[in-house]
Amino acid sequence: MQEKWETAYQESKRCIRCGYCQPTCPTFTITGIEDSVARGRNYITRIIHEGEIELSRDYKDTIFECLLCGACVENCAPAVKTPQIMMAVRNQYIQKNGQPYLQKFVFNELLPNPERFTRLMKLASLGKRSGISGLAQALRVFGWFGKNIANMENLLKSLPAKFLKERLDEVRLKNQDKNLKVGYFVGCGINYAFPDMGLATINLLTKNDYTVEILDNYCCGLPAAGYGDLNAARNVAQKNIELFEKSGCDIILSECASCSSFLTEYPDLFEVDEHWRERAEKISEKIIDINTFLTKFKIKTEFKSNEELVVTYHDPCHLSHYLKITEEPRKLINQIAGIKLDELPEANWCCGGAGTYNIAHYELSMKILQRKMNNLEKTEASVLLSSCPGCQVQLSYGVRKFNKSVQVMHIVQLLNNSII
Repeated sequence: MQEKWETAYQESKRCIRCGYCQPTCPTFTITGIEDSVARGRNYITRIIHEGEIELSRDYKDTIFECLLCGACVENCAPAVKTPQIMMAVRNQYIQKNGQPYLQKFVFNELLPNPERFTRLMKLASLGKRSGISGLAQALRVFGWFGKNIANMENLLKSLPAKFLKERLDEVRLKNQDKNLKVGYFVGCGINYAFPDMGLATINLLTKNDYTVEILDNYCCGLPAAGYGDLNAARNVAQKNIELFEKSGCDIILSECASCSSFLTEYPDLFEVDEHWRERAEKISEKIIDINTFLTKFKIKTEFKSNEELVVTYHDPCHLSHYLKITEEPRKLINQIAGIKLDELPEANWCCGGAGTYNIAHYELSMKILQRKMNNLEKTEASVLLSSCPGCQVQLSYGVRKFNKSVQVMHIVQLLNNSII
């Protein structure tokens, strides 16, 4: 990991401290504190590496309050990769100060073991639906998120009784297109929280006669990397790479912006391992987000809404800032007859979800979310669309918390519902 730390240090030195990151940073806009913006965070990285200050718990908030949204990179003249710097600093932090036991257990024991992970989620689902969930209390005992863990229970209104992989009999996996084999990457959020999104994606593909293989994949690894556990992220990445290679798929597709983005970043996890890096690079070339797929490849279905609707669209950070996918979702929305797109002000501004940021940094997250909800009020939309299950959790919570009469949907759900 020292190579990654050294790379982050060299990258942080490219920051010219101009301050153009300030107006684009959601956390700085709220706090106004220099440590809450890329310029300040990069400077702290430099002086930690140079030994001027110790990487102590005093700097935990500075290091972990970054959303990793990537908005600063787009407004930075030298395009300093602050999110990657922060992940490397977090890795150094947990090496020195450790990480909560449960966090380490999830990243190193659950993510590489889907069967065990599924059993735990079954218990969580049963508890959520029965109203006797003790998950928040358990997490509090093990000290992962501290006082904010109680808010976790409210973020998801419900959990499904059956996960996506248990509902695959509801779709027909036709094998008509022999020229293109599509591997469907089942994201954790889709499988465990939003199986209807996954069914919509699969149905869109099979309705257009694509050969679809439901991959028995592991978590993409982004949760672990985001908290600095790069070893855990590398472990599941290797498992996924091996699985993708064996599948023989021409394309690895996901409708989760976070998964799509992080899968393309696998080569960066193997900075000094040429063998694995080469394998990761070959796989990364096959990764494609559903929005790009549906606009790039031949689609025979036509779309028409059953009713006249005004919709608006929120750009997930990993889709817009990382993958630079912004036009494709709007093209898809505009293909649906009877749908009017009313652009959301600051559509590419982070919603504050950022994985489990809305648990670990609840107050900051809610202030960021309120800004998004205030912008939603400026539209005439009755439907708020996005393209990431993580955003779906946060936005759905936002419309409940701030009493908005708006339905939150993934773009694939609207498309699937509109197939003529």
